[in-house]
Amino acid sequence: MTHSDDPVIRLAGRGDLEDMTALHCDSFKFGEHIPAMLGRHYVRAMYRWLVTSAVSYALVAEREGKIVGIVAVCDGPFTRPMFLACLPAFAVSLVRRPALLFNHKLWSRLFRRPDVTSAGRKIADQPGFAQMTIGVVDKNCRGRGIFPALVEETKTYSRRRGSRAIRAGIYKINQPSRRVFIKGRWIETPELETEDTVFYVAYLDEAFAGELGLRSAAASDEKSV
Repeated sequence: MTHSDDPVIRLAGRGDLEDMTALHCDSFKFGEHIPAMLGRHYVRAMYRWLVTSAVSYALVAEREGKIVGIVAVCDGPFTRPMFLACLPAFAVSLVRRPALLFNHKLWSRLFRRPDVTSAGRKIADQPGFAQMTIGVVDKNCRGRGIFPALVEETKTYSRRRGSRAIRAGIYKINQPSRRVFIKGRWIETPELETEDTVFYVAYLDEAFAGELGLRSAAASDEKSV
């Protein structure tokens, strides 16, 4: 049984792009991440790719007909395909904000790889290893279970798409988001960790963890007994 206060979670479509863009721009300050630095035009292009690409999908959470949360997932590594798809919007952002050409934070984040070691690179590039790209919740609705509900629903949708696991990169300083993944029993995976980002993995196929040489949820439970 669902409660009246529970959000309705569904796949996002083209008709949601304006509302998704508005929510994103209202939720992040300049400098918090790359899309926020590049501005509204780029944010809309990003969501257009996430919603329409054959290799990605986005979920939205609605309350009383209003979108109050977003989570998006790519079937594999997303940085390169999304950047190439959004390259025209990226160029427009640089023309509109030429100071970005000298923004070290932008370029260092744009070209970093989440799998910095050879072992991590091999793991991240495995077919069937989906990657969460973004999570957003209306600032007036945070702490009400919307983000955990969206995160949990990605398991259902990614499993249907044939994914065997999902990874999510979270900034180490973002303790509220980290708690969501820990409580949801996603496995912290040091092999994918970077200087400022920790990765959590949800296994949709327990055998996949063994094939990657990683610790699964089942193994974690056995260790804690």
